[in-house]
Amino acid sequence: MGQAFYVAGTGTDIGKTFFSCLFMAKYAESYGFRYWKPIQTGAASSGDTEFVQKTTNLPDSHFLKPVYEFLTPASPHYASKQDGKILDPKLLLGALAKERKTNTLIEGAGGVFVPWTEDYLAIRGIGESNLPVIVIGSTELGTINHTLLTLDALTSRFVAVLGFYLVGPESPLQDDNTEIIQKLGGAPCLGISNFPKQKLSPVEFISYANEHFDTNRNVMDTLLNPDDEI
Repeated sequence: MGQAFYVAGTGTDIGKTFFSCLFMAKYAESYGFRYWKPIQTGAASSGDTEFVQKTTNLPDSHFLKPVYEFLTPASPHYASKQDGKILDPKLLLGALAKERKTNTLIEGAGGVFVPWTEDYLAIRGIGESNLPVIVIGSTELGTINHTLLTLDALTSRFVAVLGFYLVGPESPLQDDNTEIIQKLGGAPCLGISNFPKQKLSPVEFISYANEHFDTNRNVMDTLLNPDDEI
């Protein structure tokens, strides 16, 4: 029996996919994890599933296909409307339930208040999926506010938050950001990883992930023993 978990961001383009690449590069093969982005918008260009696979060079068996793919790079409620398609939250929740006890990293679309439909927010889906969450925040200026708001929104709705992880460019603020968020947010910091300073090949990226991601094994140990944090 495994443990799926949901990767939630404090906003769009905050670093969820970078975190996912690092996690998959380091742990996918040794622990049998798969990557899944159930809702993909902006699919006219290469989607996040393709990006993670290209970055990590993992085989197809480590990836699940999105439940919904929309061409428009926008919130799911708007992208689905532009594509003339219907996003059914019940169908999506049913798909999530099937994977709950498998080793699957589930990457969300945008921030936690992104609307899946005009009357159904992502945060409702996260709660109803009953999945534990890791919140991804930035290392940079503004992350204290954004991360605390996200943590408060989740915990006030009794969503199981395993902790938060900061990613982004190396910043002189990142250590203080971490300390303050952890002190005020009621969730542990699981780590910090900075962006590489140059483009890396898959082999180089795997080496980078092994050296710079989850250096204290906080993420993996928390996933293996979720009851210790929830």
